[in-house]
Order: sequence, then C-alpha cells, then structure tokens
Amino acid sequence: MRTKSTRSNAETGTVETCGARTIQPPDGPELQSGHKFITLTYENPNVTLDEAAKDYENWVKRMRERYGDFKYLAVRSFQQRGTLHFHLLADLPMLARAELTDGTFRDIWGLGSVELKRIYSLPMVERRNKLKLDPIKNLRDFKADERSYGKRLFLQSKNLIVPRTVKGDFDEMMAKLKENGYVTKLVESRQFPVEYLNYIQLETYQLTK
Repeated sequence: MRTKSTRSNAETGTVETCGARTIQPPDGPELQSGHKFITLTYENPNVTLDEAAKDYENWVKRMRERYGDFKYLAVRSFQQRGTLHFHLLADLPMLARAELTDGTFRDIWGLGSVELKRIYSLPMVERRNKLKLDPIKNLRDFKADERSYGKRLFLQSKNLIVPRTVKGDFDEMMAKLKENGYVTKLVESRQFPVEYLNYIQLETYQLTK
C-alpha cells in the first residue's frame, strides 16, 4: 500500500488510503514568499482556551480594521511554563517599518509578546520545510495536552482557499496531468510504517507547464 503526494510550488498534495490515491492540483493555498509567520504569546500564564479564543477573534478584527482583509491558518500550543501561544501563517500586506518598531503592531495584540517573520522561501523538500514541520509539531503537542480535548486543533479564516483533493487511480491522474500540459518532477520520496498497511509512501512532485 502506498500514499503518493504531489505539490505545486508551496502547495501540498495528497494521501492514499486503502487503494484510493489522491493528487493535489496546482490551485491550492495562496501561501507565497512575502507572507507572514506570526507568533502571539500571553504574558498571563493562566488564560483559558475559551478566553484565548475570544482574544484571538478580537485581535483578528482589530488587525483587519487597520490592515484590511487577510487569510490565515493558525495553530495553538502551550509553552513549558504553561502559557498559551498562537502560531499563524497570514497573507498580510507589507507593513510599515515604523509600526513594527514603535510598538503599534505589537499593541494590537496587547496581551504579551508578538513575533513576526517574513516568509522568504518555500522549500519543496518535506524534511526541510520548517513552515510546515513546526506548525505540525505545535498541533501535535496541542492535541496531546488534555486541555485541548473537545477543541478545534487549528483555526482558519473563512476566506482561506482550501486545496481540492481529487481521488482516483494515481497512474491515470498522472497521465491526465501530462495530457493537460503539466510536467511532473519527483522532488522527494519517503516511506512511513503503518499498522495493517505495511507502509505509506509519500511522494512530492513539482508541477510545471
């Protein structure tokens, strides 16, 4: 049993289970170089998840009032001292340097520290893609914490474009991509042991026309 995955630029592909193969077409998320990776941390270590949910929603509203509409995908995790923080990818526009240095951007959160990083590159190779691996680790840590029981594992804006997943015969789909003028280049191939299925194979492809 194998799982194969395709990716176009930064867009991640697919999974196959019990013989159902899937391919991620090249029209998925709009994450691009220049977008932002933001971490919001609480100064108060005793904030509950319900309180944090309201704080986050209010922060998004204030951000949109100042910078306009934007898309985001966010995960939560707890620091070793128990303090909750948010990590999110967002397609925010270019921010004025003055607002980053004079505290304007930080004060929109107003509940602790704010860290902002600009995305400069989007590695195709899975094991080098910290933009993917770090949030996944945070999500797993959050899921393992008993405080997360009954809570959503991640947060996303309603306007986020979610990748389409197409299921079917892998070889037929690859042939269809070729018919549509795409050239597939294998970037990475990895195997993961899975109970009952022997293993799952993840393959990442770059699609170009």
